[in-house]
Amino acid sequence: MSIIGAVAALLLGFAAPASADSGGGASIMAGPCGSSYALVGHHPVGNQYTDRIDMYLDVYYSSTARRNCLVANHSGDAYGEYRNSLAKIRPSGYAWPACPSVGCDQGNYAYYAGPVYTPAGVDMSHRCVDFGGMAGIQVDKILYNQHCG
Repeated sequence: MSIIGAVAALLLGFAAPASADSGGGASIMAGPCGSSYALVGHHPVGNQYTDRIDMYLDVYYSSTARRNCLVANHSGDAYGEYRNSLAKIRPSGYAWPACPSVGCDQGNYAYYAGPVYTPAGVDMSHRCVDFGGMAGIQVDKILYNQHCG
């Protein structure tokens, strides 16, 4: 019976925890960037022509990897609607990465773009990050010198 329950959970979109605490504590689910990344910023982005929020730029940081990660999530009217979507991130002062790359994701997406990461080998623990996103031509934003370590 447990196999049927597991299959049903997968079909309905429920995921099993990425890792469990062996000490009997609560299970921890991995975020979109990986299990060592924690959310450090949740930035609403409004539509240029309305007062609606149609995207959130979610920034994560891993003290283990010493990297930042970004996911550009659709919301409001943009959620579930295929739009030209973009997520890009860089250490402040660096050049913007070309798409597609580890630092830039662009495509026709219905729910989010990303996750994208700052470059491997660049220690972000004492740096600021620049990031931006887009969910259609009316919803875009770039933020500079954010989440300085």
